[in-house]
Amino acid sequence: MTQSPTVSLVIVSRKRRSSLRRTLAALRFQTFENFEVVVVSDAPDSGFLNDLPFAQNICHLHFDEPNISAARNIGIAASRGDIIAFCDDDAVPDPCWLERLIAPFEHPNVASAGGFVRARNGIEYQWKALLTDCCGDDSPLTVDEDTPFTAVVFDGTRCAKLQGTNCAFRKTALDQIGGFDDGIRFFLDETDVCWRLALAGYDSAFVPMAQVHHGFAASEHRSADRAPKSLTELGTSKARFLNKHAEPALHAGSIQQFIQEQRNRLIALMVDGRIEPRDVACLMTSLQDGLSEVRTETAQQPQTMTSRSFTRFGHTRPDRFLVLGGSTLSKRKLLKKVKKNTEINLPQLVMIFSITSLFHRRDFDARGFWVHSGGIFGRFNRSDPLFRFVRLNERIKIEFERAKTVFPGTELRTIKIFRNFVLEMTKTGSN
Repeated sequence: MTQSPTVSLVIVSRKRRSSLRRTLAALRFQTFENFEVVVVSDAPDSGFLNDLPFAQNICHLHFDEPNISAARNIGIAASRGDIIAFCDDDAVPDPCWLERLIAPFEHPNVASAGGFVRARNGIEYQWKALLTDCCGDDSPLTVDEDTPFTAVVFDGTRCAKLQGTNCAFRKTALDQIGGFDDGIRFFLDETDVCWRLALAGYDSAFVPMAQVHHGFAASEHRSADRAPKSLTELGTSKARFLNKHAEPALHAGSIQQFIQEQRNRLIALMVDGRIEPRDVACLMTSLQDGLSEVRTETAQQPQTMTSRSFTRFGHTRPDRFLVLGGSTLSKRKLLKKVKKNTEINLPQLVMIFSITSLFHRRDFDARGFWVHSGGIFGRFNRSDPLFRFVRLNERIKIEFERAKTVFPGTELRTIKIFRNFVLEMTKTGSN
């Protein structure tokens, strides 16, 4: 692609309107401009989005069934972009997410790309790069995280496994394979797409710095603390995937491994106090019920919608980012400054550090800014010491250097210290 491609961002949402609004609120800070937003949700209309910036440009489609594959196919049918990107309604993309994620599509045989996913604290990783086989069983893949992207060529046994909360596909390739399988309603849905694209001869790519923060919000399948409510859909999806892609001789071994993995996960949750001992038996029974179910739906070619044209989200690429930092003693002053800048759509990261050794976290506030919190002496990630003596302005400089990977092309312009208040101005340059 010699010209900037058009991108359709499809977000499926069900019973999570508040977290969906948060995801949409962050999109106005994307450094890539040529994208549209298609929301498929259980809301009867788009009225709940009316007060969000650029809400008038969002295509909202009603779908009230617990079937993410069918919902995504509806979104694909409505999309008018060359590339279809997906993000969950409980995730927030980094500002350069789309710009980085679509870079591999310059290569004509790349039909899919996926980025890395950070955990609920916005720092640790949930997923990086994985490969999967014909049974849907995964293995890690080490990629150079300093390179823009790593291409993955199908070797006949394993293909790239992308995560549905952070992935993109060439629309013509999705149409060619018939979109998502409506019979895989939850779990292994994007894995099935990746495998069919690989069989069709397409390559994939991992883009380490195309990142989203995934919150794992509560749903029909799990509670807010990630404890499962039922494993039936996991079992059904696993059985359907095996029946579609694996030789019968491979089924028993893969199912046995899958059952053991789920049991181990439940026991860990029980030890952690998130489920009761009696829940383990009930959940394992639901898993067996799912594995025994035979689902007859077939993947259907997404229908083309002729009633709409490509509608850009409508924001303007930010020309600079602002970083503010200080202690909790300055929190009121910091937030007052942030609120003023939010009114002019200026993307901001505010660092608010307590005089403690609390662990750090980074999150997006739905009011329109990112927040980096924790203790001045606390650790940023698990490899850091539990306590490290450092002054406030030194800590802000350290975290500013890390933030430059999220807000690329930034440079430190000034540091002004007003008692406990530090203000750092930054601007974006070329990536």
